[in-house]
Amino acid sequence: MKVSLYVVILGMITTNAYAQAVDTSYIAPYEQKMMITGFVANNSIQIQKKNKYYIPNNRLNIGAGFAIKNTVVNAGYAYGLIPLKDKKYGKTTYTDFQIHHYGEHFSLDLFYQKYKGFYMDGPVVELHPDIMVRQIGAEGTYLFNGSKFSAKAAFEQSEKQLKSVGSFVIGGGAYHYQIESGTDTTLSENNYITNFQLGASAGYAYSWVINKYWLMSGIATVGANFGNEPELLRNGKIQVYPTAFARGSVGYHKSDWGVSFLTLINNKSAYSIRNNMLNLATINMQISYVKHFDGFFKKKK
Repeated sequence: MKVSLYVVILGMITTNAYAQAVDTSYIAPYEQKMMITGFVANNSIQIQKKNKYYIPNNRLNIGAGFAIKNTVVNAGYAYGLIPLKDKKYGKTTYTDFQIHHYGEHFSLDLFYQKYKGFYMDGPVVELHPDIMVRQIGAEGTYLFNGSKFSAKAAFEQSEKQLKSVGSFVIGGGAYHYQIESGTDTTLSENNYITNFQLGASAGYAYSWVINKYWLMSGIATVGANFGNEPELLRNGKIQVYPTAFARGSVGYHKSDWGVSFLTLINNKSAYSIRNNMLNLATINMQISYVKHFDGFFKKKK
């Protein structure tokens, strides 16, 4: 049996001059020095052609993370347990490696995703075991109001958002796509597609502090990527691809623990077939429990 893994590694550097970096009437740190996280996650990449959706039979992941505040130590690991669908929906082999870093003004998302084996749901399930998709990408987002809007509070629960606040955002990304289908011609007459893109985006972020314990947050951007297949790019032929990136969270927190639900959707167009796009969507959903603490061992009195 091939083991499927999902790995998240996050790096974070903070400074001791915390009060100078952020508006403390909007953002507050947790008093504890360390943080552990346990989570259950469903992460996948899906293909859309017109009204048809090609979905992988990926695994449900469970994992844990650990962080020491004011250091670069912040890492997590997850393991794929069981397929979300039974054998009727085929078998998917995949590697899904993502990095999501949230800073004061700048957020970074890195993707390496390779999935082989998809199905199309319906009255009769269609299996497409030969379809393979690889996405390698980087996406950066700049928060103009990062001194008041805390992405760490929204998506890591490593800070506290004290007041509701919004922020305009801009971003950009670089992506490389590869799609192979073997003898399967349902996606395209070409059994091998490769595509490189660069682009920019803009949008808005908002955190709603419902009360002392509840927080709802979201960031959404839309934009355009410019690119094509490498051979066509060398000939000066550039196409425009619409893009959308959104993430949202709902969290409940106390003084030393919290729970949250997080979703992320990264929608890109990878190939144009007579004005019919192949859309690729990274879809992440995660439920987390976070515990803040000062150390593993209590000091003796």
